[in-house]
Amino acid sequence: MDFSFLNALLDTLITSVSADSLAPVKIVKTIGWNSLVFFIFTVIGYFAAAGGLYAFYRLRPSSPFALSAADRTPAKIWNSIRNDVVLSVLSSGIFAFCAALMMSAFEQGYTRLYLESDRYSFWYLGVSLVLVILLQDTYFYFTHRLAHHPKCYKWLHQGHHHFKNPTPWTAFSFDPAEALIQAIYLIGVVFIVPMHFSVLCAVVLVMTLGALIHHFGFRLFADSAFGKWLGGWMVGPLHHWMHHRKYTAHYSLYFTFWDKVMGTQQDGYEEILSRPSVRELTLAIATDTAKTIEKPSPATVVPLSMSIKKAS
Repeated sequence: MDFSFLNALLDTLITSVSADSLAPVKIVKTIGWNSLVFFIFTVIGYFAAAGGLYAFYRLRPSSPFALSAADRTPAKIWNSIRNDVVLSVLSSGIFAFCAALMMSAFEQGYTRLYLESDRYSFWYLGVSLVLVILLQDTYFYFTHRLAHHPKCYKWLHQGHHHFKNPTPWTAFSFDPAEALIQAIYLIGVVFIVPMHFSVLCAVVLVMTLGALIHHFGFRLFADSAFGKWLGGWMVGPLHHWMHHRKYTAHYSLYFTFWDKVMGTQQDGYEEILSRPSVRELTLAIATDTAKTIEKPSPATVVPLSMSIKKAS
């Protein structure tokens, strides 16, 4: 398999890190420069992907999920996404810096990343990809639950739940501490698992697409057997949408496995997937939340006014 394009990209990013330029000052300058490059590309990608999806689904008048004309004014749109955008830009800076550190560690031979296509057999590319995703799914579940602990929530995760109806703009809206915790996973795993750079790129792509899709804020594959089957074992927009309304359920990243094992799966979730309308779906969640939360508080019960308004 030809990975020459990856070699060219990496050479561009780490040109200044070479055997004769490993002095501490030059390493710091290299990390700073690479951080800036990664930051610019990350922010551009964020605005292009989140903005494009938001415009297509929320601002396009013919979309079934479009905002009302009154809510499509620039002031109201900016007010609804401002917190997500600010936190996402801050998170992009943290991700970029961590990526630059990873690149420097790779060039100096400290990581287990590799470029040679023949170092391991071809099938190992798929095995390592699945392994890293499963490990990330586990890591995210337990750090996500920790973020919802009363002693951690305000400084670790509250920003992500600032607005209760997620949109693609929310996908990377992390508080700085949480952004660092999530970045640490990718930094750590490259020191443990032998991984081709193409696999690392694939993991980042899966993580990015997953975050965007999970924060669509509406149900995909509605009223279909395929949607119910897929939603039963994979996290999708509906699964995470419910988490933004009932903070005591649905902490998983890619698969529902850990929610089922740890007892944080919404009771009757598979049956809820079959609800024939958004109104019935919303009322089912609201009723279950009222039954299971004895002492409602802003941290656990979230208003459903927007969804009920949309349903009606």
